[in-house]
Amino acid sequence: MDEALRQCDDLVIGSGMAGLSAAALLARAGRKVIVLEAHDAPGGYAHTFALGDYRFCAQVHYIFGCAPGGQVHGLLEELDLLEAVEFVELDPDGFDHVVIGDGAKGGARYRIPKGWENFRGRMKSWFPAESAGLDRYFDTIAEIMRELDALPEKPSWQDLLTAPFRFPKLLRWRGATLAALYDRLGLSARVRAVLAGQCGDYLLPPSEVSLLLHATLVVSYGEGAYYPRRHYEGMVEAIVGSIREQPGCEVLLGQAVDRIEVEGDRVATVRTATGARFRAERVISNMDPQATIERIGASHFPKSFVEEHAHYAYSHAGITLYLGLKGIDLRDHGFGSFNVWSYPHDDIDAIYRAQDGGDLSAPWLFLSTPTLHAASPGLAPPGAQILEIATHAPHAHWRELRDRDPRAYNREKKKLREHLYDVLEARFVPGLRDHVDVFAIGTPATNERFVRAPFGNSYGAALVPGQVNAERRPMKTPLDNLWLCNASAGWPSIGGTVGSGRRLAHRLLAGED
Repeated sequence: MDEALRQCDDLVIGSGMAGLSAAALLARAGRKVIVLEAHDAPGGYAHTFALGDYRFCAQVHYIFGCAPGGQVHGLLEELDLLEAVEFVELDPDGFDHVVIGDGAKGGARYRIPKGWENFRGRMKSWFPAESAGLDRYFDTIAEIMRELDALPEKPSWQDLLTAPFRFPKLLRWRGATLAALYDRLGLSARVRAVLAGQCGDYLLPPSEVSLLLHATLVVSYGEGAYYPRRHYEGMVEAIVGSIREQPGCEVLLGQAVDRIEVEGDRVATVRTATGARFRAERVISNMDPQATIERIGASHFPKSFVEEHAHYAYSHAGITLYLGLKGIDLRDHGFGSFNVWSYPHDDIDAIYRAQDGGDLSAPWLFLSTPTLHAASPGLAPPGAQILEIATHAPHAHWRELRDRDPRAYNREKKKLREHLYDVLEARFVPGLRDHVDVFAIGTPATNERFVRAPFGNSYGAALVPGQVNAERRPMKTPLDNLWLCNASAGWPSIGGTVGSGRRLAHRLLAGED
């Protein structure tokens, strides 16, 4: 039987970081806000889960935008949470290490430093014969970023007329991939691999990723990479607490939205799988835009809107191995207050092509050590450490296997886990198996189940040239009281989604559509 209809000023569907950011700011402004979350923990990919005495974040490993002037810092400042949510900066002399070859056997290691000019200088010291090409690369990225920062949010006709003179780099490279710039500059295979070493942050190889997106990400992290001192659980709990402490505001867990009902040109009622019903003056969907439109029905939208905002390819899906370790200090094996990107060889495009076809025999790996990023207790028992390993794999294989034969699915997960142990022992930590206290492995099907990510995607719409443009921002839909705000209606990453949530809240509080 349906529950009684509950009413609020703003109903937010989904508690990913864009939804939580918007909800917290609206609640603080005096709006009665209710957030509906399908999972049993808030935060989306930033949620924390427990395995015994260990705590793991689902998929977030480091954040940008935490210094003054950044989106995360701005949100916390507006919510008076700067003291409650402090950050530790990862090693500024090398917050990311790119390792090509077997790290345990002397594979080449390149430390990516904070500061764009520092990175330029280091690359030129490593590859002096390619200094001219490197200067052109770093200059191009810097010019792209300057023009992106200068773009007006609502261009006037004068802006459009002067665009060729004000934004020449954006116009030239807006449809280009990172590989196109590499080819233009004639960079060597090793230089290309190091410059693209952080490409797992967008899950695309150089031949596919938008150059504009690559520029945004590498420069953003280059301004400082951070980890929450009280871990991601503390950060999410602080923001959720700021919502719940406001009169009439709630964050409700276990409330999967399965239907959004429309009357005329407005959302009338939002229903959850538990039978709960909600009505609001405004509805903000932090769900994937395609999923939102599916729950409403495409017939309620103009065909042009559906084609423009609900027809896109998703990003790759991730594989993550979570390990709680005892009797070992990972600092003795090349880890520390930084992340490690591991590649078996220089051809990152070839590695991605193999994994796209399901071949994980020689995978790229991302390795993060949260217990070496922040010393605050809460992640692991005393003396124990955490190692998280990520890569990518096709969604279809894992979803089909899980649905067809759950036992075979679990056997395949075990086989993959043992293979990743082999790779880790060969590249970094001999005898790793002897120190594993707890473990879990997440597949693309896991992502789909727990965070409702369509096809297990990690970053929403794939960050390819045709899907990256200045119009990616939270948006009002043709329905009078429905807004979209997530990694696809905006930008992925914690910094990106927090920025999207803030911008939407500011617009709504200012009375703008």
